[in-house]
Parts: sequence; C-alpha cells; structure tokens
Amino acid sequence: MRIVIVNWARIAEGASSGGGVNGYCQGLALELARRGHDVIWLSSGLTYVPTGLPGVEPQCRVRRHADHRGVRVFEIVNSPVIAPGPCQMREPLAEVSAPALEAEITRFFGLIEPDIVHFHNIEGMSAACVDAARTPSATWAGARTVFSLHNYHTVCPQVYLMQGGRRPCFDFDNGHACTGCIETPDPGAERRARAAQYRRDFAPPPARAAPPPRRPALSERLVRLVVRRLGEPIIEPPWPGRAVEAFRDTVHDAPGGGPGEGPVPGAFAFEPDAPEWRPLENVAEPDPPNARPLNDYGRRRKAMVEMLSRCDRVLAVSRFVHAKFEALGVRGSVLRTVPIGSRMADLAAASPELLAPPPPFEGPTPRPVRLLFMGYHNYYKGLPMLCDALELLTPEVLRRFHLTVNAKAVEEIEPRLRRLEGRLAGLTVERGYGAHEVPRLCSGKDLGVVPSVWWDNGPQTVMEFLACGLPVLGAELGGIPDLVEHGVNGLLHRGNDRFDLARTLAGIAREPSRLFQLRRNVRPPRSMGEHAPEVERVYAECLGEGG
Repeated sequence: MRIVIVNWARIAEGASSGGGVNGYCQGLALELARRGHDVIWLSSGLTYVPTGLPGVEPQCRVRRHADHRGVRVFEIVNSPVIAPGPCQMREPLAEVSAPALEAEITRFFGLIEPDIVHFHNIEGMSAACVDAARTPSATWAGARTVFSLHNYHTVCPQVYLMQGGRRPCFDFDNGHACTGCIETPDPGAERRARAAQYRRDFAPPPARAAPPPRRPALSERLVRLVVRRLGEPIIEPPWPGRAVEAFRDTVHDAPGGGPGEGPVPGAFAFEPDAPEWRPLENVAEPDPPNARPLNDYGRRRKAMVEMLSRCDRVLAVSRFVHAKFEALGVRGSVLRTVPIGSRMADLAAASPELLAPPPPFEGPTPRPVRLLFMGYHNYYKGLPMLCDALELLTPEVLRRFHLTVNAKAVEEIEPRLRRLEGRLAGLTVERGYGAHEVPRLCSGKDLGVVPSVWWDNGPQTVMEFLACGLPVLGAELGGIPDLVEHGVNGLLHRGNDRFDLARTLAGIAREPSRLFQLRRNVRPPRSMGEHAPEVERVYAECLGEGG
C-alpha cells in the first residue's frame, strides 16, 4: 500500500516536537515502512519563507525533504493555516477551508496517488484537506481517508477542550465560549515572524565595512590610566541573604517569597471551592441544547464533525474518546476504538540492564517511596495538581517520598517544586529527555505518576511507564483507565481531585510494600510490531469497501 501519514510536526523530530503524538506517528510510519509499505510523511504549518517583495503574499507549496529511514518526507511551506492549533485560534474558519492550501494538496495527492491518507492531526491544515485526499484524477480514483483522534483539536481550536486553560469544557455555547477562551497570537503576525526568522536563519548576512577606529572617551582613558598604575580595581562581592533593617525582615517569609517579594508563580493556595479544584468524572456527554446562533467557532466545529463523519474510518485511541466524539455528533458507524502502540516496549526489552528494580523497603531505616513524573509540563498534565496534593499531606507522610520530575518546560514550575524540597525525602528536577533515556529514568523507581486534570486521550507516558515495568498512579480520566487497572497494575485517583490523590499517596506511604505486588502485575503495552497489523487491517477494510 502507498500510505500518507499526515501530522503537523516533522518526522525526524519525533516526540521533541509535537509530543507523544508525533513520537507515535514516527514509530508507526517506520514500522509500516519496515513491513514493506510505501510510506510518505506530510507536515504543514511550521515553515514560512518570505518573498523578498513587499506586499506580495508568499506561495503555498509542497517541498521535498531528505528521506527519513525509508520514509519519503514532504512539507507544506507557507500554509495559510499555521501550526500548532492554538496559533490559528483567532481565525477559526481558515481551518474549515483555505482554497490555496487545498488546491496544492489536491495537486500533491494527484501526483503521488496514495491508497490511504491517514490524518493524525490537521493542525496546519483545513477540514477540506481531508476531502482533497479523496478527489480523483484522470488516472487515480482518490484515496481512502482515516483520521486518528489523538487530541480534541477538531472540536476545540485550542486543542485541549478546557475553558480558560483551567476548566473542562462541558458547553461551548455554539462557539460563543471559544471567543477569548485563551490568549493566543495573531496568526498573520506569527506567520510573518516565522518568515523573518527564516530569513535570519538562512539568508547570508550582508557584507559590512569595518567601522573606523573610535577614540576612547575621556572617562574611559582615565579608567585605563588608573588600572595601569594600580592594577585591576577591587570589586566588593555581594553579601549573602537579605538586609535586616526592621522587624518585618525578621518574621517568617510569606508563602512563596520573602517580605515584599510577592508569591512565586504557582504557589500553593488552599482553594477547595474554586472551579479549578472541582473533581471531574470520566463521563462522555454531549453539549447541552442551545438556541443561540452559531458563530465562527460554532461553524468550525460543525464543519469538523461533518468532515470526520465523511472519513472512511475515525480511530479513537481510547473508549472515552470514542464515546465523547460520538456524543458530539461524529457518525458512529465510522468510529473504531484502536489503542495505539508504543516503541518503548521494544526499547525497554532491548535494554534490560537499565531497568533495575527498586530495593526493598524493609530495614532499620525504611527508604522513601520513589515517585517519577515525566513528559511535558503544562497545566493539563497535572504537575501543579500533584504539588497541591503533596502540600495537603502531613509532614511525616511527605517525608516518605522522593519525587523525580523530568519534563520539558519544568522551569516554569520549578520554584513551586523547590518549596517542597526541604519537606520531601528528596527532589530531583531535570529538564527533558530523549526516548532512549526513558528506561534509565524509570530504573529503580517505585511508581510513575500521571495526574492529568482533563480527559487525556491516550497518554504515551502511561505506556512508557508500563513498558519499563513501572506501576502507574494515574487519574481516572480519558484513556488512562484503559491501561491502568486499579489495584492490579497501578492505582487510580478521582480525576482532578487533590484530596483523593493525597489520600492515595498517604495510603502508599503507610503500606509501600503494595507497590511490589503491583509491579509483578505490570505487562508491557502493545509494541509497534503488534499495533501496525491492527492499523493495516483498518486500511484493508477501507480499501475493500472502496472497491
């Protein structure tokens, strides 16, 4: 089969760009190529090249890149739809139709004549691009289209289905709740900025004549004279700590900072009645009926649901995602639940020497429980909520944990973590990692923590923990319960419930030996070699129906 894999990020960058979704897509593309298929990668919405002529709009064109391990690689340059999704949010209808983009994609598909076009995202594209994949030419009947639901971008332009970036969206109010939902850049300005950056990165710098020699100012000449006569000036080093001038300088620091400094970002605040602290159930429901007319965001969602319903297959990565999209109007007959695979199962199996089990807890001085959070730090992934839950523990319980956090963008929350450091048994903070490092990170740990605060579609981190033999403490949300069975290979806490997470952690501190039983029940997730045949069967069904 000739298969086009579509995702906004570049294949060579894997999970470092586009997160776990791009890492998965890269693994699937390579496995399909290994199995003998002609695999093509198409990305869009990242690269913008200036024309050099003021007022002239750059042309949208497909460009060829070097092959990646047997996969042919193409990129749409100067797409009128920018990626990732939140960068395009202010112009929602461009994600419905962008004629210049669709014409170029139709031309490209007509050239390569694929059997299957598998969309894993259309960030950087439009809904009409999916229809363009089916447009026949004189020599080709058009492709069958498959769409995988790795996130909520199709029904939520800011991707996460979270209002204001903090509260689950139960009612988008026919699009009116999307207006001003989160702060996003202007798409046109972002495209121009990327084009300017491209010029700076790749255009040769203009030749410059050497500036004429400058006569030093009088003050500068005097300093040089003093240095020649007396040697280098003595610079008094700064004093440690802060000055103590008044009573206020002697009292305890306010939570998160010194006197007059204000709180550090994300400092703990006990807010049980805040909407952001409200527990979340793993129940898929439609938005409530609404008589308000659709605005542009409402029209965008309507077009996206119709586009998904026209696909040959729509693959939900978890049972919740299947139920949620069907509740939002996607035609049930095209939906299939197909959990994704993970390359980590093979990586871990190839590196058993890196996966040392943790030592026993017994002894005169019981060791702390070793928790591991890894992946990407943003609010949705739950690291702030984990900090809240740890703050709710009593000092003697908190001292039972050593927390390791290895996450991209962790510097944004590191001050919050450092506030906990003196009360924990230990804290290790690292800033990002490659996929090959995951077995090393998991080695010797007791429990992987995945406290997502929203309906996380199908987090790769859970699969990576399980692949490395690590039981998981996860939120009972989205696709996590498909992988973690409470009391068997891990523990589940109520979604977005800091108190329930704190109770679960306290139970672990009281009876840490339970973790060894959970570890014995851990089984690796599907490998890519096991998952790819499932995807091939979906493709074959589509082609059979098309015949």
